[in-house]
This record gives sequence, structure tokens and C-alpha cells, in this order.
Amino acid sequence: MQRRTWIRSFFILGTLLAIAPVAAAQDGEAGGINIREVQVGTALEGGLVASPTTSISRTAGRIFAVIRLDNPSRAAGTIQVSLEPVGGPQRGGFTLDIPARPRYRTVARFGASHPPGQYRIVIRNEAGAELESVTITITE
Repeated sequence: MQRRTWIRSFFILGTLLAIAPVAAAQDGEAGGINIREVQVGTALEGGLVASPTTSISRTAGRIFAVIRLDNPSRAAGTIQVSLEPVGGPQRGGFTLDIPARPRYRTVARFGASHPPGQYRIVIRNEAGAELESVTITITE
């Protein structure tokens, strides 16, 4: 009688251990890439925005967006980043590669010479779904 209980317990434990990694992988795939933080500014120091701001002069030259993200599935992929006028059409932007790591930081660069107004820096996943956006103002 003791032997059957031990064998049954061993079988149940083995089944649970076999199922756990599959369930964890499915949870990660469902979660996909999550944006933790987006910092915007006109200068970088050591890979970080020197002075975060959302009001940028056209004469600044460049706009930098430092994007910190979580990648629970640890699967390599891409994100699309674009600078779009608020209330305007969706733009294609450009694609940034995301390596197979649990956390990652990348930088998107845009020209600041757009007409004055409000713009959004939009981050989308591979399927085109919006993950995060930051509204900025470009001034004269």
C-alpha cells in the first residue's frame, strides 16, 4: 500500500514539473514586451537622457527617447518607434531589434526640425499594437 502511494506521488510531482515550464512560457508569450519607462530629451550622457523634458526647441537638433522594457518571454523581437503629430496620421517610423533578454534599454533618435506643435513618440509591438506613447511639444 505504501509503495503505490509513493509511486502515485512521484508521478504527480513529475507531471507538475513537466507542465510548469510550458505554463511559464505561455504566460511570457501572452505578456510580450512591456515598456517600463520612456525618457525624452535632447542630449545623452552614458546612454541616459541628460535632462528629461517634453518641451523641445526646433533648434535642438536631435530628440532622444531612451526606452526601458521588460521582455518576460526572453524571445528576440522588434518594436516600432515613430514620431507622429497629435491627431495626425499614424507613421511607419523605424524598427528596433530587441534581444532575447529579460530586460533591455534602447535609444530612438529623431530630428527636432519638425513644425512647432504637439507630437507623440509612439512605441508599437511587431503586430502594430501600441505599447506606450509620450506626448512632446516642439517649439520655435
